[in-house]
Amino acid sequence: MLIHTAQSLPGTQDASLQSTELHKVYIGRQPVLDRNKRTFGYELLFRNGSVANANFIDNRQATASVMVNALNNIGITNLIGEKKGFINVDAGVLESGIIDLLPKNTTILELLETVEINDALLGLCKKIGKAGYQFALDDFVYNESLVKIFDLVHYIKLDLLLNDKKTLRDTVKRLRRHNIKLLAEKVETREDFELCLALGFDLFQGYFFAKPSVITGKSISPAQIVLLNLSKLLSKEEEFYIIEQLFRKNPELHIKLLQFMNSAAFYMPNKITSIQQSIALLGYRNLQKWVTLLLYAGENKDVKSTPIFERAAIRGRMMELLTQEVTQDRTKADMAFIAGVLSLIGVLFQTSLESILKELNISQEINDALLNREGILGTFISVIEELEQERYDDIALALKDYNMEIDRLFSIENSAIIEFERFNI
Repeated sequence: MLIHTAQSLPGTQDASLQSTELHKVYIGRQPVLDRNKRTFGYELLFRNGSVANANFIDNRQATASVMVNALNNIGITNLIGEKKGFINVDAGVLESGIIDLLPKNTTILELLETVEINDALLGLCKKIGKAGYQFALDDFVYNESLVKIFDLVHYIKLDLLLNDKKTLRDTVKRLRRHNIKLLAEKVETREDFELCLALGFDLFQGYFFAKPSVITGKSISPAQIVLLNLSKLLSKEEEFYIIEQLFRKNPELHIKLLQFMNSAAFYMPNKITSIQQSIALLGYRNLQKWVTLLLYAGENKDVKSTPIFERAAIRGRMMELLTQEVTQDRTKADMAFIAGVLSLIGVLFQTSLESILKELNISQEINDALLNREGILGTFISVIEELEQERYDDIALALKDYNMEIDRLFSIENSAIIEFERFNI
């Protein structure tokens, strides 16, 4: 989604804000997980479509733009739902009064490491804290001079790339004397997560949950076996009555489909009461998309707090939108959705992707995209993975072959996030 820049901000009407570098602003997010690997919240990321690295020179302008436009054009709830949102701020942003526009119960103000901790800042933080906002310290490096702000801070973020194991261990030991939650940042592997968990961190930011681990072959639940069988039947476009029988044999799945069909995702004038109606309305391809996504839901009541489900859903939708735009082919766009969702199936079952794909009756094109990153579907899977790692130069190069600018990818990411937050499975 295109977000206009900060022309309406109070006190920020200088010429630099009107520069072409701030012409297009988009908002992404990175998950923050708790010790049970459930989604606690997100750090909101601002992306500038007019520069290769998608960064701003002036953080005050960039952050103000993100916050105001998230509210005015999208709404922060559409970006993070009921979860917590970490937003970078500095002294200038705090002084501007923009903070008052953000919801107190979900906003965590992340003080950048460049902020000088002086009496003026402490007074400002105390005032804002009394209003109900929480603070975090970003890229923390231990220094006795920072202890004076600890009483006002709820979270401290430690970057794994800036600390070796000994420094990390020593810093955690010192910080544990204070009533502050510790957040490990740049947690990109399972090994990173296990280390930080053992050290006593409370929260973890990064995409470690979406990375393959040592292949152990996680047991597949009975519900997932049913879904895998159903996916195969739908791929073969088996007779509707056979698919209906499978639903009838599995009452929980039957109920979930009816709940889905009667949710806000569909605007049906009359309530859907039968599996036959649901199948007829959805059709093979849409039903297969729903079933494939449901594999990631597991037994969780709050499925949106399952990070791998969120990633699969957003990857699938982004793949669908990218492919539809480039090819104008609805069938290929549906295939792209399936490919995006299945790109994490090996991680879900902790087994090789190849062995899982053999069990599914998927097309050769999807198979080649997932295993070898071939074709347009393979390219777009790689692009989305690179976006998760913020490798903007590689993304721009890959998109060039399809005459697509990087800001279009950011816009599609915004749309996929918003749709996910509105989605009921």
